[in-house]
Amino acid sequence: MKLYHHPISTYSQKVLIALYEKDLDFEREIVQLMDPEKRAVYREVYPMGKIPLLVDGEHRVPESSIIIEYIDRMGERRLIKGDADQQRKIRFKDRMFDLYLNEAVVTLLFQGMKPEEQRDAERIENAWHRIKTMYMFMENEFGGQDYANGDEFLMADCAAAPALLYAQKVAPFSEHKNIVAYWERLKSRPSVARTINEAAPYIEAMEKQAAA
Repeated sequence: MKLYHHPISTYSQKVLIALYEKDLDFEREIVQLMDPEKRAVYREVYPMGKIPLLVDGEHRVPESSIIIEYIDRMGERRLIKGDADQQRKIRFKDRMFDLYLNEAVVTLLFQGMKPEEQRDAERIENAWHRIKTMYMFMENEFGGQDYANGDEFLMADCAAAPALLYAQKVAPFSEHKNIVAYWERLKSRPSVARTINEAAPYIEAMEKQAAA
C-alpha cells in the first residue's frame, strides 16, 4: 500500500493516525500541492488532485473516511465496530468532526494567514458559529465518556485529533474542561503523538512563512 499525503493536512493526519493505530505497513509519498509542477504530476495519479489517496494494487482509494473504511478490514484492530447501529453512530461522529469542526478550524487557519483586508468576514463568522456549536456538543459528550463513541478510541477520534491540533491556536478550547481532558487523552496515544511529531516541522515552517 502507498499513501499519498502531506503531514500538515488534517485529512492526511486522520488517515495516518488510523494506519498507526492498526499498525499496518505502507509506503508514503509526500505531495506538494502548492507547487504547480508537482501538483500536475500528482494529477496524473489522481485527477481530482486531492489528498490523501491510498493506492493498494489496482485500487485507488480517496477520501479519509473511505480510506479508513478500506483499511479497517485489515489486521485485528477495528476502528469501526459493533452492531449496525453502533457503526452508524461512529460514522456520524466522524462526519461531525470533519464537516463541522475540521472544516471550520481550517477556514480560520487559512483566513488568518491572509492580509486583513483580504479576509472573508462571512466565512469567518460562519466558521466560528460551527466551532462554538461543536464545542458545546463536545463538552457535553465528553463529560461521561473518554472517547467520541464511548471508552474506546475509534474512527471518529482519528477525525477529531487533527482538528483539535490546529484549534488550539485558532479557536482555543481551554475553557472547556471536558474537551481539554479529551485532547490530553488523544495526545497520549502513540498514534496521535507520532502524527503530531511528524507534522511539527511543517507546521513551524508554515507559521514562519505566514508571519514573513
